[in-house]
Amino acid sequence: MAVGALVTLAVSHPGHARQAQQPRQAPAASSTAAATPAGMQAAAATRGQAAEWIAQQVLPSALVGCDPLMCQALEAAGVSASRLFVVEPSTPDPLGAEVIVATPALRSQFGSRLVTVYAPLLLASFGSGAQRIDVRYIVPGGTAVFEASLAPDRRARIEAGEQLLSNKNVHASPQARQALAAGDVDPRLLVTLSLLSHQMPLRLVAFDDASPGASPDVPLRGAEIGAAAPADLSAMLAFLAQQTIYQPSHYQEARIASGQVVTVQYDAPGPLGLNGP
Repeated sequence: MAVGALVTLAVSHPGHARQAQQPRQAPAASSTAAATPAGMQAAAATRGQAAEWIAQQVLPSALVGCDPLMCQALEAAGVSASRLFVVEPSTPDPLGAEVIVATPALRSQFGSRLVTVYAPLLLASFGSGAQRIDVRYIVPGGTAVFEASLAPDRRARIEAGEQLLSNKNVHASPQARQALAAGDVDPRLLVTLSLLSHQMPLRLVAFDDASPGASPDVPLRGAEIGAAAPADLSAMLAFLAQQTIYQPSHYQEARIASGQVVTVQYDAPGPLGLNGP
């Protein structure tokens, strides 16, 4: 019954999460410093870091909004041009994209509306000060809809985590237990772990996320999962390979300090709520 309830609740709707928080900012670099060879080199390095993260971590189906220079960096990192929504200086808004790469140019172009109207959820951040680059999720319906979903989304994740912790087949480390109890785990992981726990005993070692500078309201979309026997790890990999909606973007067997585990990771942005679109 617990599995049925969890799967019924789970929906594939990225965009419902808690109010995004701006990362702690260093003192803004002057325009003069940014125009120096060293400043231009640093800016290019930051664009490269953001582009590599997007190429590796963002859903392949997501349309990415970017200024022309950032779009070039994304293509160089392997992101297909068909996935890019080029935001020109005359573009009135970033609507049409699902993820926006908020470079200094786009933050200047859209001002505070970028966060207060279009893209409140911070997925990752690179660099610092005036030259930092933020990767943000453009929430369907705007920031008002986003804010209205905050409390229900977290409550649903907490309830799903409590179900897992009460399952006799789930043994969680203190870190994993804390993340589940706080509602900090991605809904796709919650559903997958619930289904797996009804097939074999699970050892939840840790939950993590490869998203530097992300808002604390972005649930953790990675996990290290152990099993009672080596054969169960192979069965776990086979189970993941058979999934459709909830198949992770990356999953493999790995050795960590506590033994062999399966590492799992989902792409961003994910469905951050369990209580409907």
